[in-house]
Amino acid sequence: MDEPKERLKDAAGKVGLTHLALRCGDTTATAKFYESVCGMSIVHERAGDGMPVYWVSARPLGLDFVLVLLSGGKFGDAPRMDHLGFTVASRADVDRIAAIGRELGILQYEPTDSGPPVGYWTMIRDPDGNWVEFSVDQDIAF
Repeated sequence: MDEPKERLKDAAGKVGLTHLALRCGDTTATAKFYESVCGMSIVHERAGDGMPVYWVSARPLGLDFVLVLLSGGKFGDAPRMDHLGFTVASRADVDRIAAIGRELGILQYEPTDSGPPVGYWTMIRDPDGNWVEFSVDQDIAF
């Protein structure tokens, strides 16, 4: 049987790193920090678990990368949702990765279509339990 990393690589086709999701004690303060101190820009805001969810883009720094800021940091009691996000070429790639994750017992979330700007995604766990998302149609090119 192939090593899991090779099987996931083949299932994903072309992969690109798109985002890092972080739990924060105060999402607004953290978003404003990255905007004012780090030169990033807030490009999306929506209601979340007790506080807004922000997407903070690194595009002003020349990178197609987003920080997704979620409630539930050290001061919150929301479930863990920190994760690294990768983009893949198609919904079929997301489905293939989920199938491999299911087979290996590391599937965290079944494929889900969350609409724009989140897109179609699935979540698996690495050997340490860290979450890794694979998605298609996430609008991060702000």
